[in-house]
Amino acid sequence: MNDLSLRQDTEIQGDIIAGFKKDYVRLLLLQFGNAMAARSWLERITPKIATTQQVAAFNQEFSKARKSSGGDDPATLKATWLGLSFTYQGLRFLTGQADLLHAEAKTGDTLEAFIQGPADPGRVEALGDTDDSAPGFWVFGDTNHPAVHAVLTVASDTQNGLKAALDEQRLAAGQAGAMIVFEQEGVALPGAKRGKEHFGFKDGVSEPAVAGFDEEDPNRRGFAKEHPGTRLIPAGEFVVGKPLAPEHDKGTAATATIPSWMHNGSFQVVRRLEQDVAGWWAQVDAQLRRLKDLKAVPEDTKRDWFAARLVGRWRNGAPVCKHPDRQPDDPGAAADNDFDFLHGTDDPDGLTTPLFSHLRKTNPRAGLAAGGTPVDERFIDARRIMRRGAPYGQPFDPTSDLPDNGPDAPRGLMFVCYQADLVGQFEFIQVDWINDADFPPGRENKPGPDPMVSGQLATVNDGRVSYEGTAPSGERQTTTLDFKPFVRTRGALYAFTPSISTLRLLAQGRLTGAVTETGPGVTTQPPQSQNLPMDAVIPLPDVEGGAWTFQQGAIRVIGTGGTEIRQLTTGDVGDRTALVVKNVGPYPTWPALKGVTQLDTILPVPDEQRVNGKSSYWVFHTVGGQQVYRYVTIADTDPYTPQTAGEDLPLSRWASFGGSSPVTHVDAFLPFPDGQPGSDGTYWYWMFHTTPVGQRHRVISIGRSGQAHPDRLRRDDRKLTAWQSLEGVTRVDAFHPVPGRQNAGGLHWYWVFHQDQYRVIAITHGGDHTDDVLRDDRPTAVWSRQA
Repeated sequence: MNDLSLRQDTEIQGDIIAGFKKDYVRLLLLQFGNAMAARSWLERITPKIATTQQVAAFNQEFSKARKSSGGDDPATLKATWLGLSFTYQGLRFLTGQADLLHAEAKTGDTLEAFIQGPADPGRVEALGDTDDSAPGFWVFGDTNHPAVHAVLTVASDTQNGLKAALDEQRLAAGQAGAMIVFEQEGVALPGAKRGKEHFGFKDGVSEPAVAGFDEEDPNRRGFAKEHPGTRLIPAGEFVVGKPLAPEHDKGTAATATIPSWMHNGSFQVVRRLEQDVAGWWAQVDAQLRRLKDLKAVPEDTKRDWFAARLVGRWRNGAPVCKHPDRQPDDPGAAADNDFDFLHGTDDPDGLTTPLFSHLRKTNPRAGLAAGGTPVDERFIDARRIMRRGAPYGQPFDPTSDLPDNGPDAPRGLMFVCYQADLVGQFEFIQVDWINDADFPPGRENKPGPDPMVSGQLATVNDGRVSYEGTAPSGERQTTTLDFKPFVRTRGALYAFTPSISTLRLLAQGRLTGAVTETGPGVTTQPPQSQNLPMDAVIPLPDVEGGAWTFQQGAIRVIGTGGTEIRQLTTGDVGDRTALVVKNVGPYPTWPALKGVTQLDTILPVPDEQRVNGKSSYWVFHTVGGQQVYRYVTIADTDPYTPQTAGEDLPLSRWASFGGSSPVTHVDAFLPFPDGQPGSDGTYWYWMFHTTPVGQRHRVISIGRSGQAHPDRLRRDDRKLTAWQSLEGVTRVDAFHPVPGRQNAGGLHWYWVFHQDQYRVIAITHGGDHTDDVLRDDRPTAVWSRQA
């Protein structure tokens, strides 16, 4: 039975494996202005990001409908998808971590490449982005233009669908203070040119199949059933954290150091490649004339025949190796990938399909040899990339009077690809195969660079290729041809396309440690030594100084009393920290938290603590990007027995959540020290919540009236700067009272947890509740340690 579990994946973004495959695409290159506003934008857009499950299901239905209609696109099946990735600068901006990934990156690995980006001087030269392809000629991605923080992909079946989505996303980005640095168009060429690139050749014919996503051919192990001859590539070649091909260099892939929050994500390459169509066909004619003059080809050889040799396929996509004389009329031949250059075609020296052809330079297949020894195709498996490009600009038409069809109009390829290893996959193909004149290696005459996308590149190659053929006398004949570049780089980015869970962590400002995986049978917990954000802390009902902590998916019991302090290597009564007493397990360990994957905060129901042997709580958590809350109870004695007492409810049920900026995401509650209850019999709180312009706090009160607990807004939103003790804090995650320090000399001490730090503050009793910092920030790992 084939394992097709990846088709049901809801973590991997949909464009990586399933592929959006739309006629209309636009990349919005964004620069953020305010980190908190950007995270709020991210929180709202994350539920709209397409998953593998969604895209795979749609594509399957679309394919079935298309087959049943004889090849026509189904009129009723339409979809618009969103994808999102971040540059290294974007991740640094969102997390506030200037040294993000620096500890993990090693010389020569994919993390170093991601940090440096394609505009790095060393990478520019190796990739061949020199002369008039140098960053100085780019329209994005270089130091002469605003930094790009995020790449938002919008893809649709229709122009109207694309426009509606773009209007919505431009407005949302603007409201979040983000600037659109550049918009990169991608659109299928019209009419008979659909599915082709601007030089006139069918594009995207030989995409790899993925193990766990594409069904295996029962009669041919290791190959896809639906695409004969297409090898099944391990998912880890495209998705970080999945199994890699056996021949993949683990060093370049950084498998030992890449952080777990990158798992289920993929590195994205974006390149704007300008195509000189007139120059391409002019060089085809010029070099063909040279071959004819030297009697290397018959005088009646047609330009399409020669152009097909440069590409490796005819214009309709049929491989030259199986159809050497003419383009076949059979439309099925256009998708033919059941070939290599060793078995059946027997063309190891490139007499039919030249060694320098685009087809052999980008995917050598069987037939590649090193030192005369055939190279195992598993080595090639480890170099595959998942391409998702599309043309931009109008087709070249020398007979048209429209300027958009003229030779100087912008046109080319919006090149996009996904891979798990920037160095071992995209850069290897570009540097070691496409641009390298000595690939394939060990030949008497160097094959030369790929003339279709390379040509003469300063410091990289001289543009000369060796055309191998047979002279009229029957002897082998080598003819040197000379190609200039007619594809020029006009922009380049490296980005990372995170999993849906990591997008949520980024939105919450919590990308500071390992991601705790949850799901059936998963019992992993975050390492105790890591500095992880605190979701919530609530006191144990029957143990003085004890509390439950809810930290990035794991529940633990901690102690802060004298017994625990004596077990710690540091700390005293005046400088308390906590000791881990027990690891309870992941959130689903508690039945009351069934279905909770992102817990935001917990508020004890004020007048329902230790009543009839149990205590009640409101649990605020996020589902599908929208925060809801539920009412739960916990028994007052060990084993405590948490239970859900009701279904999830919308925040709109809280009257106090209105005001000038309606509350959509609660982060933390802090009780008034002299308001539990206050003089009016209600319970008063400072409530901290995330808004599009950063975290704000307001004052609310909660009354006593059965389970209704009427609430009221007492004071509208204010900035965090109103708190002297929160200077430098951009987002509060949780508060917890310091035992023994409540109303000590009129002061109430609290631990304040924010991102992966905590501090101690004091609030005065009564009056204006003035506040001050008692102890500066320390890492959260210090607060809850093992004995």
